[in-house]
Amino acid sequence: MRKRWWYWGSILLVALVAALGLAYVAVRFFHLDNRALRWSSGAQPDVAWNQPRWQGASLWLPGYRFDLEGVRLQGVDDNLSGLAFDSDHGHLLAVLNRPSTVLVLDRDGQVLRRHRLRGASDVEAIAWLGGDRVALLQEGRRSVIVATLPARDGPIDTTQSRVVPLTMADAGNNGPEGMAYDRSSDTLYISKERAPAGLYQLQGIAAGGPVHQRDLSAWLRRLPFATDLSSLEFDARHRHLLLLSDESQLLAELTLDGTPVSWRSLSSERWSLPMPQPEGVTLDDQGNLYVVSEPNLFYRLRPGKS
Repeated sequence: MRKRWWYWGSILLVALVAALGLAYVAVRFFHLDNRALRWSSGAQPDVAWNQPRWQGASLWLPGYRFDLEGVRLQGVDDNLSGLAFDSDHGHLLAVLNRPSTVLVLDRDGQVLRRHRLRGASDVEAIAWLGGDRVALLQEGRRSVIVATLPARDGPIDTTQSRVVPLTMADAGNNGPEGMAYDRSSDTLYISKERAPAGLYQLQGIAAGGPVHQRDLSAWLRRLPFATDLSSLEFDARHRHLLLLSDESQLLAELTLDGTPVSWRSLSSERWSLPMPQPEGVTLDDQGNLYVVSEPNLFYRLRPGKS
């Protein structure tokens, strides 16, 4: 009897350990808890999203399809983070947070140049300000650096650059994570990752004078299914804001008063697999969307019909 008890007890223990392991993988890598929350209210996150009236008046995210999926960036092993588009040169700009580095990429994800950052730490996002100027977001130091991008390979010394401190609740490693720039109004939009997620606006960053910060976190009340904000992008054509959520595996489009517009999942149409850890999103001058995912993956989505 004792041997039988030991036998069945061992089987139950192994089954329990296996179930816990599968649950961890499902939550950590497939974010099934967030997907369940997203779909628990019905087929759409909210009836206000993806309304037909927005087709032709927005990016219309349901119409985007993957063109490149999971391309590994050459010479990059880990820590791939934010993403921006330089429309003067037609290049993409990405950052590694450790060691802090700016990468210049072409639209196919090929690395063209590398710039190590001196004097910067834990850089999570980048925004192109025009010309050769970029904004770099430091998560740990809760600040934005305005730096100059070299025309050739070589380091960027930020020790003499302008640094703008940010005012937001301290949440350890859940600080400012994403950034987008509106050149027409000289406005930076900054997302706080989680605990809680937040959205902020900085006006006057490129002008060099006083910078005014505004808290827009109330907009996020219409995104209860987005438990974190990994990255942002500004759509200058429609004057809309894009929000990227890693845990909820989605992109969401809002107007500049927080009105819901459109959304789409980040899962592959072919494999229904999530991105490992999407960290950056940007939009080019042809309407293509680009996403980078840790550790070193590059994705491109092209607009089309829904």
